Amino acid sequence: MEKKPPPDFRYIVVKWADAHQGPGEWCVLDEEDKDEHIITTVGLMVSENDGGKPKHLTVAQSLSPDGFVDHVIYIPHGMVRHIATLQSVFPELPLPGSLQ
Repeated sequence: MEKKPPPDFRYIVVKWADAHQGPGEWCVLDEEDKDEHIITTVGLMVSENDGGKPKHLTVAQSLSPDGFVDHVIYIPHGMVRHIATLQSVFPELPLPGSLQ
């Protein structure tokens, strides 16, 4: 059986509105808490063709040479506020330990 190469995922930064916790006891609600709770996530965008969840933006932290992904988050499309594709503008960094 031939080994399939890993998908070519794009690196992205996504800002999205998350549910967040309010007070955990009897209280008066904070009238100043009117804004969305915006989260910033950075990772590899997984399309539906590559196994991403329908109606969600699927983002993985890591990709192995055999195509496995790690630390996956599913963000409902309606919660996404902004997506940017990351592009390298610097040469490759030196390996740890090689800095003198």
